[in-house]
Amino acid sequence: MAQTTQQSIFCRFEKDGNSYYGKCDDNVIHQLEKEPWFGLEFTGITFDLSQVKLLHPSEPAKIFGLVKAYKQAWQNQTPPKFTRWFLKPASSAASDGDEIILPPLLKKVKVECELTIIIGKSIANSDEQGAEAAIFGFTVGNDIMGYADSFVEATGDTLDYKDPSLAAALKIGDGFAPFGPFVLTNVDWLDKNLTVSIQNPETNMNAFYHGSTNDLLYSPAKIVSDLSRIVKLYPGDVIMTGTFKSFVASHKDIVSVEIEGLCRLTNYISVKNE
Repeated sequence: MAQTTQQSIFCRFEKDGNSYYGKCDDNVIHQLEKEPWFGLEFTGITFDLSQVKLLHPSEPAKIFGLVKAYKQAWQNQTPPKFTRWFLKPASSAASDGDEIILPPLLKKVKVECELTIIIGKSIANSDEQGAEAAIFGFTVGNDIMGYADSFVEATGDTLDYKDPSLAAALKIGDGFAPFGPFVLTNVDWLDKNLTVSIQNPETNMNAFYHGSTNDLLYSPAKIVSDLSRIVKLYPGDVIMTGTFKSFVASHKDIVSVEIEGLCRLTNYISVKNE
């Protein structure tokens, strides 16, 4: 989606136990009466970024992730004409800075940096032109998935961990879809650097990985159009558009995912024994 008008930055934030939406101007948040995709009505109240806790920038009813949406997944193969996806529950949403506590049957997860779409208009059975108009903006997301080897080891199961049903099942954990903290409008999604950083002060891990949105097989407009032909999308719904590669993270790892020109999202992985 080519950038044709001025870019705006929005957020959702917590102040004194309540959550609000706001429009960001440098380090100042201008509080909104309602979600920005329903119109910009300002309350006249402002906050400095340092005064609030930033939350994931929408409250989605549905969170989608894409399967094998990057060129690297189809070496020497022809990708399908229609996108492939899976669904995460709303309880998978998490915010920048949140601790991701793994369930007892998982000691490791896979983490991913993904260009993430925020829907701004209700849409069903739409062509790509209508789908593009339904995209409110973009942010960065981390599509977290339980590491299958870790799960099989914990359960003592002999199930083939490559079973697609297990892969989808291990993606639905609480907090397994952090995104944000900002959503930007009028973003040119092409040629953006994707960065994954995994650090652990106790083990001295300090690893960095890089990819590019140029390797995304399907445009955001096509992704939204394809999904809309199966399920109605609503404002605030989230679509994580896939990744160039997954990386393993475990207890006390600090995982940051960043997309050039958008934002940086950091979460902490924890394993807690019950």
